[in-house]
Amino acid sequence: MRWTIALLAILAAAAVSAATLYRWVDRNGVVHYADRPEPGATQVELRAAQTFSAPSTPVTRSAQASGTQAQQQQYEKLDLWKPENDATFTNTANQVEVRLRLEPDLLPGHAIWLYLDGKRVDGLAQAGEAFTLENVWRGTHALYAIVADRDGRPVIRSQTVNFHMQQASLLAPRRQRPAG
Repeated sequence: MRWTIALLAILAAAAVSAATLYRWVDRNGVVHYADRPEPGATQVELRAAQTFSAPSTPVTRSAQASGTQAQQQQYEKLDLWKPENDATFTNTANQVEVRLRLEPDLLPGHAIWLYLDGKRVDGLAQAGEAFTLENVWRGTHALYAIVADRDGRPVIRSQTVNFHMQQASLLAPRRQRPAG
């Protein structure tokens, strides 16, 4: 009996693809199905297979929020507050301390990048939203920050801050104040 059901299922699948199915009973009383007519076979009409389309599963707000949080959440603020715009540093061992304010906090997979004079500064010592720029030489410099997503695309950019580095040299020593 089991093999008959299995055979029927296989033949039914084949019949659907063949579109014509024949049935006959042999002299031992065994029922046969085939896609070719045999003597004494009758054509079997097959109904279209029953199909079922499941409705789409509604997405809950929590699943939607967690699944697209990194893509949809916008940062409200990226503020470069140190150094102050137009600040002047004198004899500071070529270092500049940088401080940022980021709201909300940095998302997983995102990174903060600093740009000094239009070039990304890599390998910075970072402690949260504080950085130390090393080897900043004499002159006027432009600094800004970017938060980048996992793919390196900018998400938010800070304002540009200009600052000045001055170092005394043997050629231009500091002026001495007159005594007195």
